[in-house]
Amino acid sequence: MFKNLKVLELSSVLAGPAVGMFFSELGAQVVKVENKTTNGDVTRKWKLPNEKKSDISAYFCSVNYNKNYIFLDFNNQKDRTKLKILIKDCDIVITNFKGEDASKFGINFEDCKRINPNIIYAHIGGFKTNPNRVAFDIVLQAETGFINMTGNKKEFAKMPVALIDVLAAHQIKEGILTAMLLQGKEKKAYKVSTTLEETAIASLMNQSSNFLMANHQAKPLGTLHPNIAPYGEVVSTSDGKKLILAIGTDHQFEMFSNIISIEKKWKDKFRTNQRRVNERKVLIEIINTKTKEILSNNLIERCFEKNIPIGEINTVEKVMQSKIAKEMILEEIIDNQKTKRIKTVAFELTN
Repeated sequence: MFKNLKVLELSSVLAGPAVGMFFSELGAQVVKVENKTTNGDVTRKWKLPNEKKSDISAYFCSVNYNKNYIFLDFNNQKDRTKLKILIKDCDIVITNFKGEDASKFGINFEDCKRINPNIIYAHIGGFKTNPNRVAFDIVLQAETGFINMTGNKKEFAKMPVALIDVLAAHQIKEGILTAMLLQGKEKKAYKVSTTLEETAIASLMNQSSNFLMANHQAKPLGTLHPNIAPYGEVVSTSDGKKLILAIGTDHQFEMFSNIISIEKKWKDKFRTNQRRVNERKVLIEIINTKTKEILSNNLIERCFEKNIPIGEINTVEKVMQSKIAKEMILEEIIDNQKTKRIKTVAFELTN
């Protein structure tokens, strides 16, 4: 799709490299420049305890695929000259420099625009409120309200993936594609920028509206949804499986009640979503009493027949063994090491 597109990746860790991998998956020529003085991207060394024999981490491989790797020292004049040649020859440059670091090295947007008048310059910062502050995903999860909503009443929890980084990558990809469309009308340089902070706040979605319109203070609910019930409730079955419910309408609840044989008095009591939300503790006790008498496969099949959202709580291992996950695995040799990751382009484009 993008076989003639040249992308220069001057970023590390996850958000920026994820953008580079998006374009590399779609056929673009992606050059990843890494810091020679630190032996490359810091995530090369972010290895699990059982990765002792590996030279590069699985974490690094998750967002680096089909790229050409170059190691440069931006403080070295010869390397800076090489970098400027790369900038002149590319269509897109992706950066995540902190504060004025890009200006210090002579590669901010204005610098790059002088080198390449048609460059698309994409930058992912950390904090909008303090560009010089070091930013990592978990700190953003904490400071923008996510951690205060996750976990349960006893302890907080973070998202098990660097969600803010992933979302920031999506923001920048959308911005770059928008700039590419604009270049179809007028060929000139564009700067696309976001920060992890802005991305995180934008991603609060219904939780921000709940506060802005109803003064609702979000709190840790585990898997539960503040507006809907039973949504996020976990039920047990007779064969010991754990299933999660996502019932979003009164009609779905009525059908689900019939499937698990809830008594009429309880069906009448919990007929509306508002009542179910207000008394969800009582509700889940009643539901669990019934589901514990039903085999998981039977319950899932009967719910599927009635278009009632329900799902099994799976391990990553089980997901990776599924047919669809196997079809999404990308393999590549990096530094003489066999690597694997799941592709990040999950859409299909047909005509």
